[in-house]
Amino acid sequence: MKKSNSHFSDLMITKDTSGNADFIFGVDMDRMMIDNSAYSALIENMTDTAKRQIALNSEILSFNINRRQVKKEKSLNSLGSPQNPEVFSDETISHPVLTSINDMNEVPIRVSGQSSGIRYLTASDTGLSKQTAGTYQYELSISTIDGFVPTIKKLLNRLYRTNNDVSTYLALLVAPENYDSNRRKSKISIKKSKTDEMSKTYVDAVSYFKNMDNISSEYKRASSLIASRGATKESIGEFQKRLNSVISKAEALISKTGTGATPDGVANQPSNSSLPNSPIVEIKQSFNNTVSVECKDGKYVDYFQGKGKIGGGLNIFTSTEVKNKKPKTIYLDSSLTSLEMLESRGVTFNVYRSLDLASLKRSPIEDKTSSEKFIGLSAANVGGLLKDDLSTKDLSDASVADLVSINNINMAVSSITPKLSSVNSFQAPNDNISKVTPRVTTPSIVTTPQTLVLVASKNSATKSSESMLMSPEWKPIEEIVDTKGATVLCKQDDGSAEVANGYFLMEMK
Repeated sequence: MKKSNSHFSDLMITKDTSGNADFIFGVDMDRMMIDNSAYSALIENMTDTAKRQIALNSEILSFNINRRQVKKEKSLNSLGSPQNPEVFSDETISHPVLTSINDMNEVPIRVSGQSSGIRYLTASDTGLSKQTAGTYQYELSISTIDGFVPTIKKLLNRLYRTNNDVSTYLALLVAPENYDSNRRKSKISIKKSKTDEMSKTYVDAVSYFKNMDNISSEYKRASSLIASRGATKESIGEFQKRLNSVISKAEALISKTGTGATPDGVANQPSNSSLPNSPIVEIKQSFNNTVSVECKDGKYVDYFQGKGKIGGGLNIFTSTEVKNKKPKTIYLDSSLTSLEMLESRGVTFNVYRSLDLASLKRSPIEDKTSSEKFIGLSAANVGGLLKDDLSTKDLSDASVADLVSINNINMAVSSITPKLSSVNSFQAPNDNISKVTPRVTTPSIVTTPQTLVLVASKNSATKSSESMLMSPEWKPIEEIVDTKGATVLCKQDDGSAEVANGYFLMEMK
């Protein structure tokens, strides 16, 4: 069984102008279902037709994407020395972002030369804009029914019913009034729709084990054996012989599952109740790419002047809009004092103007109020800040006694100021969480990044979908010649500042 991550591309992630995370990833869904099947070794010997059907019958039971906050740490080599790349370690519990595959939008992205089995799914994390700080990763978990057993079960049920119908057909021809032995011709007529159904069941089953160049011709050849006008006892018997042969192949697959379950009989067991139950397949994928709430260098570039939707996945712009885009640089104005930063997070200090601190009496309510209310895991109103980033110990450094004795209250909390300076870079104040309001200006010098389009590799004809997922290639938009109406995946980065809608979809006009 192959690792699930070989079936996924990297998570391509960006932020919109409201601070939400928009992301997209490619997945070879069919290969993922097959390679993670308990019967993948058996499936490998079947045709592409069978593999597609098995993938279709791999019903998704659950589909979840979670966000978790992480902390960058240098990894160590074998000598114990720090090295790149950086690794990420868990710091917080996961928070649900999507709970159904229906929450994602499939995008019919055109990638010249790329495998048609790759699907691109996009969605948004609108909860990221409500976080005040931190770096985040995303995790995907999928639970599916193993599609192998349901596929073979459905196939055998169809074959058993058809075999019963053929046996009934032959039994009728035993009677002299129904069959002319001299002319070797049936005196009774069976509806063409019925014989077509019987022949289709047989040919469809054969296509699971043998590749067919022209399946329509195979339907006609099989039907000619049992069609009322030309059918004989011998031709019908030959059809049943072939039918039993493919039934044996399907039953042999079940016997190789290792469950000890084998369908009893052939013609008389349409229910095949002895078939094994379908296993449940659990697939997990942790994407390495991260997104930070903070904005690089306190600014970001908006090339589409605030256009685009909020939520629902990557934004879509026309090729005309992309051609005429003009950048604006958004500078973040951080003017909050230390005390204001504390207050924005719901933390306040009661300062008592009394020289006799020993005689200072606190109310029972004050004694029961803990900073855990504001910074613990249950502090949902501030996004559940990490306890290590703003802890009870940190707050205790700025005690009531210190506040009384120091005239400048900002000096009293200066030790934790760096931990309070992180703000959402993209969004104006929201709810009860104070965030810095962007100041929009146009820089004197603007560097225009190169817009790139996702393409398949030059030798894509010899590459698998796995290699294309793991090693995507990009070309400058000027080199792309595509048909009108096609949708392509683009990215842009000026190399100096964060870019809003750094990944986007473009419709060719």
